[in-house]
Amino acid sequence: MNGGRLQFWRRSWRRGKAKVYLLCLLWAALVTVAHDWPFRPLLDEELACVNRLFLWRGPKPPAPEIVILGIDQESNTSDTFDEETFQHCPDLRLLYSFPYKRRAYARAIERLRGAGAKVIALDLLFLQPTCEDEDQPLQSSIESNRSQVVIATNFRDGGRELATPTDVVPTNVPVRSVAGYDNYWPDLDQFVRRVRATTYESAEAGVDRYPDEKPWLSFAALIVKKFAPDTPIPKAGRDIYINFAGPPGTYPNHKFYEIFYDKTWRQNLKNGDVFRDKIVLIGPVGNFQHDTQPTPFATPDAQMDGVEIHASAIATLLRGETYHDAPRWAGLLAVFALGLLSAVLLNLNVHPLLKLGLLLGGCVAYFALAVSVFVHHYLVLWVATPLWTVVGCGVGGITVQLVAEQWEKLRVRRTLERYVSKPVADEILRHGEVYENSLGGERRAVTVLFADVRGFTSLSENADPSEIVTQLNELFTAMTEIIMKHHGTVSKFIGDEIMAIYGAPLTAGATEDAWRAVQTARDMRQRLAQLQQGWSNQHRPMLRMGVGVNRGEVLVGNIGSPQRMEYTVIGDPVNVASRVEKLNKEFGTDILLTESVYDLVKGRVEVQQMGVFTVRGRERGLNVYALKTV
Repeated sequence: MNGGRLQFWRRSWRRGKAKVYLLCLLWAALVTVAHDWPFRPLLDEELACVNRLFLWRGPKPPAPEIVILGIDQESNTSDTFDEETFQHCPDLRLLYSFPYKRRAYARAIERLRGAGAKVIALDLLFLQPTCEDEDQPLQSSIESNRSQVVIATNFRDGGRELATPTDVVPTNVPVRSVAGYDNYWPDLDQFVRRVRATTYESAEAGVDRYPDEKPWLSFAALIVKKFAPDTPIPKAGRDIYINFAGPPGTYPNHKFYEIFYDKTWRQNLKNGDVFRDKIVLIGPVGNFQHDTQPTPFATPDAQMDGVEIHASAIATLLRGETYHDAPRWAGLLAVFALGLLSAVLLNLNVHPLLKLGLLLGGCVAYFALAVSVFVHHYLVLWVATPLWTVVGCGVGGITVQLVAEQWEKLRVRRTLERYVSKPVADEILRHGEVYENSLGGERRAVTVLFADVRGFTSLSENADPSEIVTQLNELFTAMTEIIMKHHGTVSKFIGDEIMAIYGAPLTAGATEDAWRAVQTARDMRQRLAQLQQGWSNQHRPMLRMGVGVNRGEVLVGNIGSPQRMEYTVIGDPVNVASRVEKLNKEFGTDILLTESVYDLVKGRVEVQQMGVFTVRGRERGLNVYALKTV
């Protein structure tokens, strides 16, 4: 049993099957290491796959609680309105050119509060004092509306400095209560996908936490806490995916100047009704201040405004519909399961193109699973890493199999050519499945030929051993060439005897197999006569041969032990052929055919019937014929 298993694994290794399993497992392990390292091309592709998950999920409706007032070039009233309009709507002068007077933002806060806005957030940095006439109105407006107003602060210099708007925040109002940092930390490919809702100054500076240090909320998180105080906010050190609703422009924005222009206030903003109970974000749009970033739905050429990214982050926190990275074990399971599946598919006995098609189908099925899990369970599975596993296994596995197949063919050819002629070897390789079946063992009707050297025992006792071996090899070489010439298989050399078979591993049909064996016997006779002439001239001993040919059903296959296998045939017809060959000495002949052979070739040969031959163990005797001419 153990020997059979060993033989099975040796055969699997030679054919490349075991190598493919080993290769796929090693490649899966290597890709996992590359993911954890991380290997930048793989990481970039993994991040790009997150974008593809969003794209396959498709756009969603924007959060109705959020309204954007966008500051763009059109909001610069010097380019938009004439003097008559300024006289009728004097507040428009506050937007004459950017940067706007801070009284403009104070006036905007008052007007939006009057319209019923629940939270007013300025995605703007007020880091330097201007003049008292400008700072004081904004400061007063923030003080009066501290529960409804949020302004921006910003981590700078790699997190070592937190720039705070102390000049516009009254001293009696804690800065943390009205200011949130507006930073986003892009992934390595510079795409914004996550929000850090809470952090510590020390953490951003890369130092130990300060005594009694309090955390800062992000711009989006602080807005959410003021709009819906009971909404849970992720703890510090935990970045979460932003659930982007769609591409840039998913959140429509009104022009900032519209709240100061009576006509647009009435018509576009419905006398301020569009702001009632809403979060109002005020910030630059349209690359006005180069405040844009690439996001999953965006592209490097069509980036999303920073204020819209904040809107997306706010909606994510409000709804609690954030995506999470799947557990590491899920990623490892996907990688090694797909690696194993790839090995199984690669070892199927089908065309390489079909294997590639099955592997591609596996990739598509896994990506569909990743999209489904992303959409319905808010989990981000590894995508690129498992797909790299399949691609690597596919390319490497098919390459290994092709190389192993060529090496196996070469090995089989070299083995076959020791027994059969080159044309027969080519034919066997073309019909490999038939040959494989015969190796495993099968019953088949074949023609068996035995050729024995006469008087070799007495000759070897008196002659020089090296000369006898040389002469015997000369004889066997000539006889082997004749066997192969007639597409026979040299089964074995038994001392001074040659055994050849016709009809295994490939058959040309019963009649042709028998005819080839008879032709072999005839040519052996002729070639031996030529050799004897040469030996006579060289005064070397004369070697003579007897040939016996029989046909019948035998067991064909690789027979032996795992350490030493031999392709041969066994059965009663083999024993009969050997005994018939030995009758040549008794009859004084050199080639004898049994009736089973003669019946197939009798129209082509001239024979002499030698009578009935009784075989031990058989009740009925066999007719034996001496071959005269062909």
